[in-house]
Amino acid sequence: MSRKFLHFLLLAAVVAASSLALAAEPPTLVGRISAAEGQVTVRTDDGDETGNLLNWPVKGGDRIATARGARTEFRVGPVAVRLDGDSALDIEELDEDVMRLRLNYGAASVRIRDAQALSGFELATPHGRVLLTEPGTVRVDTDREPDTTTVSVLTGIARLEAAGTALTLRTGKRAEIRGDDVRTGQALQDSFDSWAFARDRRDDAAIATRYIPSYVTGYEELDHYGSWTVNDDYGPLWAPSSISSGWSPYSDGRWAWVAPWGWTWVDNAPWGYAPFHYGRWVTVRNRWYWAPGRIVGRPVWAPALVGWVGGDGWSVAFNDRRRRPGLGWYPLTPRDRYVPHYQVSPEHERRLGWQYRGNERWKNTQVRREGITIVPREQFEDRRSVRVNNLPRASVAANPGNLPVAAPVVPGFARSPDRNRDGIADRPQAGGVQVNRPQITGTQINGAPINGPQTNRLQTERESIAERPYTDRNRDGTPDRLQTDRNREAPAVNRIQTDRDGDGTPDRIDRGRDATVNRFQAERSVDSVAERMQRERFEAPNRGNVIVTERPRVERPQVERPQIERPVSQPVFNAPPVAAPQPAPQPRPQLEQAPASAFRNERLERQREIREERMQERAQERGEAFRDMESRRQAAAAAQQRMSIQQQAPAAQPRPAPVPMPAPVMQPRPAPVAQPAPPPPAMQPRPAPVAQPAPAAPAPSVQPRGGRPDRSEGVRER
Repeated sequence: MSRKFLHFLLLAAVVAASSLALAAEPPTLVGRISAAEGQVTVRTDDGDETGNLLNWPVKGGDRIATARGARTEFRVGPVAVRLDGDSALDIEELDEDVMRLRLNYGAASVRIRDAQALSGFELATPHGRVLLTEPGTVRVDTDREPDTTTVSVLTGIARLEAAGTALTLRTGKRAEIRGDDVRTGQALQDSFDSWAFARDRRDDAAIATRYIPSYVTGYEELDHYGSWTVNDDYGPLWAPSSISSGWSPYSDGRWAWVAPWGWTWVDNAPWGYAPFHYGRWVTVRNRWYWAPGRIVGRPVWAPALVGWVGGDGWSVAFNDRRRRPGLGWYPLTPRDRYVPHYQVSPEHERRLGWQYRGNERWKNTQVRREGITIVPREQFEDRRSVRVNNLPRASVAANPGNLPVAAPVVPGFARSPDRNRDGIADRPQAGGVQVNRPQITGTQINGAPINGPQTNRLQTERESIAERPYTDRNRDGTPDRLQTDRNREAPAVNRIQTDRDGDGTPDRIDRGRDATVNRFQAERSVDSVAERMQRERFEAPNRGNVIVTERPRVERPQVERPQIERPVSQPVFNAPPVAAPQPAPQPRPQLEQAPASAFRNERLERQREIREERMQERAQERGEAFRDMESRRQAAAAAQQRMSIQQQAPAAQPRPAPVPMPAPVMQPRPAPVAQPAPPPPAMQPRPAPVAQPAPAAPAPSVQPRGGRPDRSEGVRER
């Protein structure tokens, strides 16, 4: 074997070992839930988290979902991701140099402040993916309309890859992807965008980035709830405001078991994320200060920077007047070294250390432990969440000599994971808490004592499983779960034989193994699918006006067939299967041996005859059913016609009711009667012209002239 080949094998082994170490190492970058309005759910490998999710750690593999009308925000360093109501987002990968998200449905708004976070960012949808090329804000809507994704760039520049093309969107532009069609237009905004802009304006004036890098998740809350100062020994210090006189770090919140780190602190204060996962705590002039130190490169996240004290033999008196084993913790100072109780590489552990100048030499190493919180140890035994505020407390003298160093308790569910409850420990998962490794030979895991019996290896052979109770529903002496191919050596089980169709052949199929043969499964090799469907049609319960008639009995011809010895008690099972009694186990009846060819021919002949008889029966049944349905249809039509006639007859009687209608008809009649009145004045003047012999008037004038003497004569006579 050549030397070059040996060098190649050695290099490959080193690379493989490094890859395995990186795969098992926890991520250095973890996000937080910074706002939750309404019903918000965080789904992890250990279950769903709801309720008060403020400061809950968010990692790769989690899913965040919101109900209708709810909103939430989670931050990862300089990146803020917001979800509108009725949305679901998967965090596919989250680490120091990568952040891959997937929006399954709903609306998401993403803002990136630092250009260094652009290279590893990606937001995918069912129709494409979005990349940011400049810091800014982008909004993505998926499936608000069927099979549609909308990308709106509010600030910055984004790159959209969808429908087989790549598109660059600048500020104020929008792209809509529907199938293979891509359309562009102006960006639109709504109340969700206004809510996101309001949160951005709240954080734009933060001065915390003068003292700590923006990759310290939760830095944006410090300016709103405290003040900064600079100390010669510790560098920049931050002091929280509005805290009680007896307050101490890690005393107002809860412990949650989060894989792969284990016990993780979740504080109740809105600012309680960065000070409890980065840096150290110190007391200056009897006041607590958070000392982030000098952070070189990217900061490394820790579940809780505390030291643990206690043990099984360390009993203390609590304020509930009971004395029992206690477990306590205290905040680490810059003088303390943080020892992680989860699997990390030496480089990872080195980056978890605190430094300011880089060459500190503390003179007084024996310091007084301040801020110790002690609760009953039993609270950590079998719980995933321990709320500190509701637990009894104990007070002890904080001297380093009387405090036994301990490790956090590993709860029972994490010692030997058995999620499917089959009695076999689950194999350790890559990236998870290695709490059940084959290398464990002592009584501790990561320095934590384990209660109960321990094994030196995982249970992988079924012979090592303890005896467990089984169920025998059919009372045949064989457990139900063992009646499979795994029990081939066991004797044959005497199944109950039933002849439902009365063809002389017992039904054989019992899928449920409950001593009841499944309906319409016997002789399935003979009956076709159409025949089974037709049989189900005629044996189904009554539906509507269809009446199922009783199947007529057809005498079958007697055919010779092999003699089979049957138990005498078999005819008892003609009763319904529900009321059938459960007999005791019986030996399988023995069949008389017959020539194989003769038996096969007889069986085929018998099957053919049965098939022909059934076809004749079904034809008769179909004819009778059709005639019956036709007669019933005609009877129903006649009855409906009679009912319509009866309904029309009384309907004609109320028609005289319109008799009072002539009254409005009589009202206009008097009007024509009065019409003759106008004609008289019109007709009377017309006859007047008839008497126009006015031109003849001179004729009568002669008479008066002749008559004048008469008047004179009268005068004369007088």
